[in-house]
Amino acid sequence: MHSNKIRKKPTITLMAFSKKDVIRAGEALINDGLLDDPKLLDQTMEILTYWRDSHIMPLNSAHELLNRFIHRIDKKAFIAKRLKRFESIKRKLKRFDGMQLKNMQDIGGVRVVVSNLKQVDSIYKILANEYCFYNGSKFIKMDNYILHPKTDGYRSLHIVGKFNNESSDERKIEFQIRTKLQHSWATTLEIVDIFTGQNLKSDDGFYDYKKFFKDVSDQFQIIENLQGFISDNKAQLTKEYLTKVVQNQQLIRQCVSIKSFVDRGDGTITVEKQFSAYCTSLNDLNKGIVAKKYTEGLVLIRLNVQTGKIEDEFFKKSEQTLASQRYSQYEQLLSKDKKWIVALLSTNAIGGLKEAYPNYFADSEIFLSYIGLIKIAATLGSAQRIKQMYT
Repeated sequence: MHSNKIRKKPTITLMAFSKKDVIRAGEALINDGLLDDPKLLDQTMEILTYWRDSHIMPLNSAHELLNRFIHRIDKKAFIAKRLKRFESIKRKLKRFDGMQLKNMQDIGGVRVVVSNLKQVDSIYKILANEYCFYNGSKFIKMDNYILHPKTDGYRSLHIVGKFNNESSDERKIEFQIRTKLQHSWATTLEIVDIFTGQNLKSDDGFYDYKKFFKDVSDQFQIIENLQGFISDNKAQLTKEYLTKVVQNQQLIRQCVSIKSFVDRGDGTITVEKQFSAYCTSLNDLNKGIVAKKYTEGLVLIRLNVQTGKIEDEFFKKSEQTLASQRYSQYEQLLSKDKKWIVALLSTNAIGGLKEAYPNYFADSEIFLSYIGLIKIAATLGSAQRIKQMYT
């Protein structure tokens, strides 16, 4: 057995690599034999670390752009930035034929979470006037998954911008703009992935879970377009939503399907209670990190999803490269041990991890509260159907 702790901090200085080197590293990453070739593995991880680190300055520039105006639109808006995990990079390279690492446009990502759809639209209109989002007269890449959700139900607005790094090389950064309700859906899906070992985020996994999340997304889309939701009037929202559902047989059936899924269980715990338990575990871990009151910098986190054990290590802002190297080492060390999750988080976001980092620490209180509303609609809708049968 090997320990999952690395005793000494590395002092390696990263060098620059060519785009051909980056392409080859991406190809090596999806090679099933990589872990059996220590020399190739070390070389690949070094190139991958260099490439990912070359997005740090562009990522910071993207964050600064948003900070200029975001809180005028929504005082409660939250911005979270992240560099894509190697495991996520690997999955994406495998999922898309012909995808090359050097062309991947979401190595660096900024997520913006706001209260409602109107605010998403306001942010988009401002960003659409920035030249950094264009190649000539066309967007570099823009996907409106709110108007046109993915087949799994995922909803968010994605737009890609280009920013320079220290070497004046352009790097692409993906902006994801979503509402709190859309975010709660993605949060819960990722938590379920972590605890059940599925890959729902890549539209894989058990059929019943996939159908559940797709159905919930459909209902959430209805909910957040109602006036009661927009004005944050819960009583009005409840009345509008229940009225809309009970008048539509298809919506009733969908709500009943959702209720049946979350109510099922082994007699001791329902799926809904399992979701709640997952969220509680991650929320407790989050509180432990927040209590340490880290100063500005980065925190490397290792989470054992089976035991709930969490290990963390703090790096000063000036140790950003060192933190990234350490992150790479742990990803390499734990790559065969699926019960461990590794994350490198900015301490600027630690206080808001519950809202901003669904991959590891967010709870799903919002998600579960609206599931409760959907269950009420299912009950009333079923009663309405029975009444119509006998009248």
